[in-house]
Order: sequence, then C-alpha cells, then structure tokens
Amino acid sequence: MSVLNKTLKGLEQRQTEAASSAEREQTVSVTPISDIGEKLHKLAIPVLAVVALSLVGYVVYKKDLVQHFFVKSPNAAESIPVVTASNEKPAVSEPISETPNRMLEQENEQANQQRNEQVTEQSKSLTAQSLPQAEQVTQTIEMGNDTTATQAPRVASQKVVPAEEETPPVQLVEREKAQPSERQATMKQVTKITATQQANEHFQAGKKAFTFGLVSEAIAALEQCIAVLNEHIECRSLLAAAFYGRQDTVKASNVLEQGLSLKPDSMEWRTLLARIYADNKQYNEVLSVLPQRYESQGDNDFWILKGLAAQQLKQHEVALRSFKKLTLSQPEQGKWWLAMARSAEFLQQWQNAMQYYTTATQIGNLSPASQRYAVERLQFIRGRLDAS
Repeated sequence: MSVLNKTLKGLEQRQTEAASSAEREQTVSVTPISDIGEKLHKLAIPVLAVVALSLVGYVVYKKDLVQHFFVKSPNAAESIPVVTASNEKPAVSEPISETPNRMLEQENEQANQQRNEQVTEQSKSLTAQSLPQAEQVTQTIEMGNDTTATQAPRVASQKVVPAEEETPPVQLVEREKAQPSERQATMKQVTKITATQQANEHFQAGKKAFTFGLVSEAIAALEQCIAVLNEHIECRSLLAAAFYGRQDTVKASNVLEQGLSLKPDSMEWRTLLARIYADNKQYNEVLSVLPQRYESQGDNDFWILKGLAAQQLKQHEVALRSFKKLTLSQPEQGKWWLAMARSAEFLQQWQNAMQYYTTATQIGNLSPASQRYAVERLQFIRGRLDAS
C-alpha cells in the first residue's frame, strides 16, 4: 500500500510539472517589430555614396577641363579682355584664329558627354542596388503604420477618463453649512408669503361677516387671522373693536396688550387701547399707554386722549401741552381753547387763561353749557385781576 501511495504521489507530481511546463510553453507569439531607424540608416548609406561619387566626378571633370584648356591653348589667356578700373571702354582683342577655338569646343563637348555617360551609368547601378532596400524600408514603414493604426483605437479605448477635481473637505463643509441657511431663508420667505395670504383671507372673511351683522362669525375669522399672523395690525384692531362692541373690555384690552408686546411701536393699537381705558375711566393706564417718547408720532387722537386723562388726574402741565398741540392743528375748534384755558386757570396763569377763554367765546362753536361756563370764568378772572 505504501508503494502504491508513493507511485500515486509521483504521478500527481509529474502531472503538475507537465501542466506547469505546458503552461510555460504556451507563450504569446509576438510579431517582431522592425526597427525603422536601422533600415533608414541602411538606406542612407548608398544614397550618401551616390552623392559623394557625383561630387567627386564633378570636381575631377572641372579640373581636367581647366588643365586641357590651358595646355592646348596657351595663348587663350591673351584673348581674355582686361577690364580697366577707369570708365573707358575696354579694347576688344582681335581673334587670333577661329579654327583652334572651334576644335577646343568640340573636344570639350565630347569629353563632357563621355564623363556624363559614366556618371549616369554609375548612378543607375547604385540606384538599382538601393531600390530593393528602399522598397523593404517602405514596406516596413507601412507595416509599422498599420500596426500603429490598429493599436491606436485600442489605446484610445483604454484611455483613462480623468477623474473629476476633488473639492477639499473644508469647502464641502462650508457648502453644507451654507445650503441649510439658504434653504431656511427661502423657506421663511415662502412661509411669510403664505402666512400673509392666509391671514388676509381670514381678515376679508371677518370684514364681510361684520357687514352682514354676523359678529360671532367675524370674531372667529379674525381670531384665525391672528393665529396665522400675530402682527396683523388691522385684524387685531378690528377684533378688539368687536370685543369692545360686545362690552367685553377685558378681552379687547388683552388683544391689544398682546399686540403691543409683539409690536410696541404700533400707534394704532396704542390709541385704541387708550380709548378703551378712557371710556372705563382708567386714566393712569391711558397715560402709561401714551408715554412722552411717542409724542413725536402722536396724532390728534393721541393728544386728545392724553390731554383729557391729564386734566382728570390734575396734571395740568401735561394737559396744557397736549391742548396746545390741538389748537395748532385745529385752531377753529373752540373746545380746545376752552380746555387749555381751564388748565391755565388751575396753574394760575391768569393772563393766559383770560386770553384762552376770550378766544373760545369768540369762535362760538361751543355747546350752550360750555359757552356759559366760558363766559362765567372769564368774568371771574377779570374781577380777580381788577381787585388785585
């Protein structure tokens, strides 16, 4: 059994070695790429040889021609005209003999023809030898071009697509931070637009309900308007007026106080709340709602409410300042002159009080009771001044 096992192991080892040797023998047959540089070098050698031989033949030919010319015709140099440096015309030398010159020209032509024939024969032989080499070089060049042409699409197909430029992580973090803020801003704008639209719809519904005498439906619509948009001035003012019309002053004042906590610069809410306080004879609350810092924004209602509350609280300096504002804006109203005369009388400004009472009686648009009161107070002040 041990022998059998060994033989089996030996067979397995041989099979594995044979398989590995077969794999090694299976090599890829690569077509040899001809070296274009060497073939061009081989082609250049015969071409250079032809050029060198032609140059040597041309030099030898010129040298023999010059020697032959000077040996056979020693007097030829004499026939060459001498160019003088002066402007005079050169003297024309007379020809010595015409026949020797013709003989020389014929001999030169024959020699030239013979040498040209020799050079052409040599060049033909050289070119005949170099033609097969040139053909081989051109064939190898064409083969190389074919291989490069076939390999070009493969290379083009195997081109690596350049990866996109990677953005640094800092810029990515900044973009991620910036995107939520931009989205939040746009979402806020969209929500504001939709909120105002919804609030206006509820407000218009409440106004229509008031026109038809449906107070409960109007209050419900206005409450929805405030729930959508707390800072809707007209809606809150109308809702407070609706509660006040129902003699529910607590709800009316609460609606306006909540509005002032959200938007304290609303003069409409301030004057409406001051009117509610004045009707309920809450004069201290009237002055607290109409403080001095809002006097620059005050209108006629602002000064009327403030002047009346100050007179009731016997703050006549505040009342006198408030009624002066009214006499400047509405000088034709005698009641403001009468109210200002009362405050001046309480402050014992007798001359000013008498002047204000006189103006009030002269305007004459007072009620009969106010007219009698003004005349009585004017007589009292005049008697006091005469007694003093």
